[in-house]
Amino acid sequence: MAIFALEHIGEIKGRIEFYYLLINGVNQFKEMEMELEKQGNYDSELVTLYARMQEMAEMKQPMPKTKCRDLTPSTKTNKEYELKTKNLRCYLFHEEHTGRVIVFLGKKSKRQQKDINRFRKIKKEYLQTLTS
Repeated sequence: MAIFALEHIGEIKGRIEFYYLLINGVNQFKEMEMELEKQGNYDSELVTLYARMQEMAEMKQPMPKTKCRDLTPSTKTNKEYELKTKNLRCYLFHEEHTGRVIVFLGKKSKRQQKDINRFRKIKKEYLQTLTS
């Protein structure tokens, strides 16, 4: 089973705290971010994602679906979100008494449903470690 840890994102300040989810010591979001920075095509979209995280943390007003999509299945109470730019997707969930937990960063593609399924699998494993 994977070993999970949370890393606080100090740059995001607001009413809601934000954390990266580390899996076996690896920050999957940052790994993808570094890969995208090497490509050089996504710098402005990465800045936009962080701005959307900040906007979400401040909770000033609901974000439109073009920026943030609620992915929460109707049978679940633990909120799931997808922050969006033109080409990038950030998958995160709300953990009660903690804040928003960022699982990973992906690209808009035909694989989006696979990314969402992967996100939910990781989230489920993480939440199970909290109860065991």
